[in-house]
Amino acid sequence: MLLRKARLSLLAILFLVALRFVVGFHFYMEGATKVKEGNFSSTGFLAGAKGPLADKFHQLIPDYDGRFRLPELREQMPEKDQKPTKEDSNKLLSYKKLFEHLDAYAANAKELYGFTEEQSNKVDELVNGSKEVTGAKEKLIAVADDWGPQISEYLVGFERVAINQRDEMRNNVAGLRKQKDEIESKWRALVKAPLADVDSILADLETKVNAIAKGEQKGEKNKQRYAELRLPDAGPIDVKMVDRIIPIFDMTVGILLMIGLLTPLAALAAGLFLASVVLTQFPGYPGAQPTYYQGIEMLACFLLAFTDAGRYAGLDFIPWSFWNRGTKKADAE
Repeated sequence: MLLRKARLSLLAILFLVALRFVVGFHFYMEGATKVKEGNFSSTGFLAGAKGPLADKFHQLIPDYDGRFRLPELREQMPEKDQKPTKEDSNKLLSYKKLFEHLDAYAANAKELYGFTEEQSNKVDELVNGSKEVTGAKEKLIAVADDWGPQISEYLVGFERVAINQRDEMRNNVAGLRKQKDEIESKWRALVKAPLADVDSILADLETKVNAIAKGEQKGEKNKQRYAELRLPDAGPIDVKMVDRIIPIFDMTVGILLMIGLLTPLAALAAGLFLASVVLTQFPGYPGAQPTYYQGIEMLACFLLAFTDAGRYAGLDFIPWSFWNRGTKKADAE
């Protein structure tokens, strides 16, 4: 009975409309900025996740710890693979796994596009190199040569970091936890630059291989072929897909909220998205960063969703008025 009699005052409605518009404007501008800059990546955000759900967020990042993209220490490999080869020439580090993956990628691209012999030779040049072209493998060897000491230190440090992560005292005592986080942060920073170089090499290879395809090889306009260089542990939903979706999601939600169309759906989607942001830094978890702003905006979105705020100075008023008129006629009869 109390809920049936509840009514919003004019001032409450004005502030509700203002809240809807401001939240919508914020979402729209976030999305528009990401699209305009064109370099949005949620990798750093997901990599910094803390809490019981951190592993789930880290799984969205293919090769999260870099062990597939980085070379292996030869001393840790089976004895038969420890000797350097002409292709894999670094004396301390070996790209055996990644090189095999690139060979498989080249073969798949040739098959996907049905490349001619000449085109296939160009793909091989891009991967293996030639007198005229520096191949991806040669570039990767240069990365290992330039960053060898840092990569070696990083690879050796896995065991130490794993021990620290299992140590309950280091996780629960604030001072020791801070020390553990600093050690891990410095350790991960060792390969930030070489991993960026490797990612750039792989992205460049993918772009150039796909550029070889011409005309009908690319397929129909609405169903074009594309040879994507995916890492082995990349799932159906990974950070690349997230990065493509989020800017469009932000702009769409923002527009719908500002004009008051499908407000319950848009606001609920926005609230759930912000809830996922809050969960990346699980409240109360040791080492988690504050997410007050996201939490407050999340609650604002849920308020907009469950008060049907779009019917006040919004396009949701049109279907709401028709529905309300039909209900009144039914009651009168």
